Formats: sequence, structure tokens, C-alpha cells
Amino acid sequence: MLNLYFSIILSKNYVHEHNFNIFTIMAHEEQYMIIAISHQKGGVGKSTLAYNLSVELNKEYKIKVVDLDVQQTVTACNVIRGKFGQEKLDVISFQDKKAFVEFLNNDDDKNIIIIDTGGFDSGMNRVAMYAADLIITPVSTEFLEVIGLEKYKKIIKEVSIKVGKDIKTHVLLNKIHHSQQNFEDIKNFINKSSGQFVLMDSVIRRRSDFSISLSHGFSVCEFDERSDSSKEMKKLIAEVSEILDLENKAKKIKGKKKNGKKKKS
Repeated sequence: MLNLYFSIILSKNYVHEHNFNIFTIMAHEEQYMIIAISHQKGGVGKSTLAYNLSVELNKEYKIKVVDLDVQQTVTACNVIRGKFGQEKLDVISFQDKKAFVEFLNNDDDKNIIIIDTGGFDSGMNRVAMYAADLIITPVSTEFLEVIGLEKYKKIIKEVSIKVGKDIKTHVLLNKIHHSQQNFEDIKNFINKSSGQFVLMDSVIRRRSDFSISLSHGFSVCEFDERSDSSKEMKKLIAEVSEILDLENKAKKIKGKKKNGKKKKS
């Protein structure tokens, strides 16, 4: 781990209050990578996305999943997964910011960490935003979703100013109607976002495969690898891998798997 430290202001009320908390997060470029599925709005599909990414990436890399969502969807699906005889994910939850930061500073297993944040603004969710190498924000193209994205942009700006780091998120079109092809409204909004948002190429459409597969603890790819949903998820995983340059950076991650088994250090 690099001998370099960053301070992060965790109080979401910093703009109005000067009595804020400061914790320290160590740089982790040579230790592990962090993917945060983040949006202050609930119901956008964060947990479903986090679970599917975790299961699929876990086939190639050592994955740890942090479940910050109060509904604990990822945790519940993981329990079901074990009951159906599948390899369970390594899932952990935290009740306070300090414990979460200590975990980020002391995880020595050289994992890829995937964080499922809650659908609300909180100190821990802001820690996830700050610490992430990649933030993915799932949204649909409905009008209310765009309003929610505008609110999230303000949060990103606040955190960026407080920590002195230019934070941006990759917006994923998610839960999209199967016949919709025109995304000009959301594209125009993102183009005017002053650099906070980057629109991903991948599109995940609303299909029953996702809810059915989750009810068995499977990823949508495990449920039916030939389905359209599976193809879209694989495309998303390929895009995430390209953004993070996982093939090259994984060489520095001792826990990279080989043939479905954890490679010994």
C-alpha cells in the first residue's frame, strides 16, 4: 500500500455546520480496487446490479462485497445462493463510518471490493464515493429519474469540493424498456453536467430474468447464459473491465483466480 494519506470529510451537513468529522483513507492503488454502485435515489436497481457484477467478477477475481443498503438485498441473495449449493460471495456490512474506513485501510487480501450503497445520502455512502476507483450510477430514462440524477450531481459536487478531488460517476442506463432506443434526453442532460457524469455504452433492460435469478441466488448469466439479459450483463462486465484495465491491473492482485479456483499467493 502506498504511504500516502487522504482526509475525507464525512458530514453531509458540512455546508451548514462546521462541526464535522474527519477520517483518513489510505491510497489503495497497489492494494485493491473499489467499485461503488451509488445513487442517492432508491429503486434504481443498485443491489441487483451489484450482486450480478459481484457473482460474475468473482469467477475471475477475489471479490469482497460491502453491503451498505439497509434492505441488505445482496446479503439475503447470498444466503439463498448458499442454500442452492453455489459458491457464496464474501459479503460484509458496517454499522458506522469509522469501522467502514478501518476496513478500507486494513484489507490486506488484495481484492476487488464492490460496494452496494444505500438509496440515501449518508456519511458511509460518501466514503464509498470518495474511495472508489469506479462509481456506477444506474438510472432509467423516466423524468423523475433525471430529477434524481440532478440531486445526485449536487452531492458529487459537495464531496468533490470537500476532499479536493474531482469525483465523477459512470451513468448506466438500467431497467430500460425493451423497445426503447432513443436516449437523447438523458444524453443531453449528461452532456451538460460539467463533467460529473460519463454515460456508459452498456444498457441493461427491464426483464423478469433478473428477479427470477435473484430469487435463487444466481446471477442472470448463471440463470440463462444465452438470454438477452445475460448478453447485456456480459457487455457491462467487459466495459467495466476495460475502464479499470482489470486484465493488466489484476496481475498486481495476488488473489486473481484461475480456472474458478483461488490462486495461492
